[in-house]
Amino acid sequence: MSVWLVDDEPRIKNGVYPVIYHSHYFNNNFNKYTLVLRFQLAELNEEHKHSLFSMWLPIKYFEKNKKGRVKWVVSKNQNLAKMWIKLFPNQKVKRWDRLPLSQLKGLILMATIKDGKTDYNQKLKPEALRISKIYELNLPDCLP
Repeated sequence: MSVWLVDDEPRIKNGVYPVIYHSHYFNNNFNKYTLVLRFQLAELNEEHKHSLFSMWLPIKYFEKNKKGRVKWVVSKNQNLAKMWIKLFPNQKVKRWDRLPLSQLKGLILMATIKDGKTDYNQKLKPEALRISKIYELNLPDCLP
């Protein structure tokens, strides 16, 4: 029997919080390819010390080969590319299909966290079912 120690759908007050990269995974719902970046609060408190906050970013394509490696592609006009340029302004990206997500490890970033108030049909969710999501990432000295 496994026990989940991570709360990946918490709800906190809207605001800007320091976060640290935790992990990522790829998702494909109805041929809509998505990269999900997961972050943990940098200022750990007892209530949210095992909480993970997600940032959902559409990508152009991904595919997993037989060895388990994932090949993925992002176009220059997608939010991930814009975020990458903002987080790493001095890095010259030669190939957008090879963004090294490992560069996010160890970085403390400022995340704008808000409630997800609507569901996939854009209907208002009840208060008890709302979760907090990351809408924007910035470097610590670039507060919004």
